[in-house]
Amino acid sequence: MDINSINDHSPWWARAFAIFLGFMLLATVANFFYLEIFGINGINHYTFEDKPKDPGEYPANGTEEEQRNYNNSLREWDDYQSYMEMMDELEDSYVTEISQIFAVLTILIGVPTIAMFWTQNEKMLHFGLAFGAISVIGEVWKAYISSEIVAKFMESAGGGDYAWIAKTSIFTSGMCGIFYIALAIVLHNMYHSLNEIPESGFHLNVDTPPTEGLNHGDNDIQH
Repeated sequence: MDINSINDHSPWWARAFAIFLGFMLLATVANFFYLEIFGINGINHYTFEDKPKDPGEYPANGTEEEQRNYNNSLREWDDYQSYMEMMDELEDSYVTEISQIFAVLTILIGVPTIAMFWTQNEKMLHFGLAFGAISVIGEVWKAYISSEIVAKFMESAGGGDYAWIAKTSIFTSGMCGIFYIALAIVLHNMYHSLNEIPESGFHLNVDTPPTEGLNHGDNDIQH
């Protein structure tokens, strides 16, 4: 078997990754326009249901059922107010602008990255690293800004025991980008590693004096 056949990998390993990146770019484009149209508040359960109304004063002289309904309405109103405060803080923190900026950068670097992996170009590693780095920086930056705001909302909504989950997003948000970088390195090594095994010292050609034709007689020690 020819030594070069060790590195004869199917091009569809890299092309499958290129197709995957293509779907990621489509999702990025969709998210860009979604934020542009609906904003960071987006579409949520308050969009399709009637927004809760301020229940007003407590019905001290009301029936037990009226007081129970008031308490339920007050709870819904407080949750709604906390949610809107969170969204206002996120809007003021420029998370939307940061998301759109990195979406544009992702698209600009993503298109040539797809082309590099589709053709197994030797520069596939450089573009893969750049694509992954943009993903890591963008996601970690957004998580760093929004985690504290989301954690505060969870505490106000009675989920204080789970508020730590929002803060861990700083560490987990960059996992996709790290995955892109790792896969880019693996695929680059598959197609562009050394095709020849270097000669070892045991296979070096050493010039040795010829021995054929020399006749030292019966006693070689004397010669």
